[in-house]
Amino acid sequence: MVDDLDGWMTAARETGDQDAYAQVVENCHHLIRATLLRETADPELADEIAQEALARAWAKREQYRPGTSPRAWLLAIARSQLMEHHRRQDRDRRHLRELVRQELLRHAPNVTGRENQVRMVALKACVEELGEEHRQLINLVHTQGMTSDAAAEILGIKPPACRQRLSRLQRALKTCAEKRITDGDKR
Repeated sequence: MVDDLDGWMTAARETGDQDAYAQVVENCHHLIRATLLRETADPELADEIAQEALARAWAKREQYRPGTSPRAWLLAIARSQLMEHHRRQDRDRRHLRELVRQELLRHAPNVTGRENQVRMVALKACVEELGEEHRQLINLVHTQGMTSDAAAEILGIKPPACRQRLSRLQRALKTCAEKRITDGDKR
C-alpha cells in the first residue's frame, strides 16, 4: 500500500496523472481530515482546509520527492494550511475597537478613561462617515469576526485587495478620529 502511494504520487508528479493523484487523495483524505478535525474541532473548517491542502499539493506536486511518504508530505502541507489559516484569523479578527484604541493610544501613553471615551466617540463618528461598502467591510471583519478572505468573497473582490482596503480604512479611521479630537479641543 505504501509503495502504491509513492508510485501513484510519483506518477502524478512526473506525468501530471490526475487518476494517480486521485488514488493518493482517496487513500489519504480521511487521515488528513481527521488530523485537521482533531486540531480545529470544526468539521466544516477541517474539510475546507483539507481541500485547500490537497489542491495546494496538486499544484506543488513537482516538489514531492519519490521514495518518501506521500501521507507525511500531504500532512505537512495540511498543517501548513492550518497555520496559515490561524495567522489570517489572528490578523483579521482583532476587534476594531481594540485595534484603533491601540493605534490611537500608542502616541498618548497617559490617556485617561475619559480621553479614551472621547476617542471612541470620534471613531464611531468617523465610521458613520464611511461609504456603505467600506462600512460593510469593517462590519464583516471587525464586528462579525470574519476573515478578510471570507469578507472578500462576500464583497466580490480579491482577498489581497480586501486586505489592502482594510488596512487603508484602518489608517483613515485613525487619522479621522485624531483630527476630530484635535478639532474638538480647539472649540
